[in-house]
Amino acid sequence: MKEYILQKERIFHFLSLALIAGSMFIPEPMQKLIVLVLGILGLLILSALKKQKILVIIYLVLFFAAGIFYYLMTNGKLNF
Repeated sequence: MKEYILQKERIFHFLSLALIAGSMFIPEPMQKLIVLVLGILGLLILSALKKQKILVIIYLVLFFAAGIFYYLMTNGKLNF
């Protein structure tokens, strides 16, 4: 599976970036968070498979920042 993902790296990278960009146009906060986190998670997995430690750290920070952004966007109401 790892070899397949690394073979198709550009496709997975593009799809992850498309999810992140698409999350900007979704008005509902919960849907926006799900799409954004999926995009960041895709980039995080690609970076981890390629053993890029700095990018893994950056994507982890963005992953947690998305959660904080959701918390602030919903005025502190965590409704799942």
